[in-house]
Amino acid sequence: MGWRGIMLGSGDIWIDTDGRLISINYQSQYEKELKDKLITGKKGKLNSALTNFKKPVCILETSKFRIRIDDLGNDSYRYASWSLKQSMSEKPDLVLNNGKFIQEGTGGNHSFEFKKGNYIYTCYIIVLGEKNTPPARLVISQNGKEILNQEAKIVPR
Repeated sequence: MGWRGIMLGSGDIWIDTDGRLISINYQSQYEKELKDKLITGKKGKLNSALTNFKKPVCILETSKFRIRIDDLGNDSYRYASWSLKQSMSEKPDLVLNNGKFIQEGTGGNHSFEFKKGNYIYTCYIIVLGEKNTPPARLVISQNGKEILNQEAKIVPR
């Protein structure tokens, strides 16, 4: 498949030209059931207002905020944020729905954009970057002017 790597089984498995595993796109029935069980367990640790999602996407932490992004299905995403001192079982400080996923080229970088009035909250996920580039970034704009720009780390779910 050219620069994309080597595809096996109609895309079930991808390896690069050096033989390193890139992706496995196959799930057995057992794996699907295990994934559903893990997601259900995570829902039990969340504030009850946030348990309606298809799958979790990521959790980011900036110097001030903990941000959770969930896939709600139908190309819609949710942003929920708390101060770092709060638990995700507490009521979030801010919840934004109807977010959109934005793919940025073929290197894996992407972002999630959420709007509230004249504010735009953008969570950048940085896969390819310069040497000291953070793995993620939160940028908040008001009326097209950037008012907050914080580096973020991606927290294991």
